[in-house]
Amino acid sequence: MRWFAVVALSFSLVGWGSWGDLVREAELLRPYRHEVAHLERMVELYERALCEDRNNPDLLLRLAELWYELEVLRPESEEEEGWRKAADYGFRAAGLSGLDEAVKLSGQDFQSFLKGVSDGRPLLWAAHGWGMLLGKMNPFSAFFALPKIRALYERVMELNPTYMGGSAFQAYGALLANLSDYGILFGVKLADARPYFEKAIQVDPTYLDHYVAYAKEYAVRIKDRHLFELLLRHVVEAPVGEWTFWNRIAKARAQELLAQGPGLFR
Repeated sequence: MRWFAVVALSFSLVGWGSWGDLVREAELLRPYRHEVAHLERMVELYERALCEDRNNPDLLLRLAELWYELEVLRPESEEEEGWRKAADYGFRAAGLSGLDEAVKLSGQDFQSFLKGVSDGRPLLWAAHGWGMLLGKMNPFSAFFALPKIRALYERVMELNPTYMGGSAFQAYGALLANLSDYGILFGVKLADARPYFEKAIQVDPTYLDHYVAYAKEYAVRIKDRHLFELLLRHVVEAPVGEWTFWNRIAKARAQELLAQGPGLFR
């Protein structure tokens, strides 16, 4: 199973450092992190490990992922802190001091930063976290953040296209679909989003969240109820498989969207 490989990788990464036992304990909880208590414990253990090695990129990367996942499970009223932490840790793992530095960089300097990054994995979580904060920003700040977030996903697709089941393609497609709502303002049409959803499914058809995003962000907008139901029923019927955390969430979201279907296609 995938989680055994993850644990083995973690053991090799931590070696015999003083914080190694903390990481080993955390990774044993990975298969159960769909429960908030276990995920919170993983975050706590990784935060303690980071206190002993503050610039370790592997610890920073794992915390970026875990904070993002934790906020997915938390009530909406608590979300902003976790999205920011995911972005902060992602940027730190990639070489910046955090989200604030990324915000302050000029467009040209931000592109230069991205060109110097050879590992797209932390950029994915930075983009995910920053993207979730867009709706909480004032419109002026959001407008200037969007090109950087798009550039982050583009760099991930270039460097690590299969990471997290090809999630960068899915997220980029969802971003384009949302931008298409603003007409010519961002130069994006809804049709531009579809190839990215299809590419995500091609990269990893077992990652069920791809189908949910495709249904919610594209099929609803184009008013294609057949495609909507086809995608979501596939998610409901498919096995959980190895993506236990994300596929459990995808299945719950698919059920919710199917229940909302009559209202979405009036």
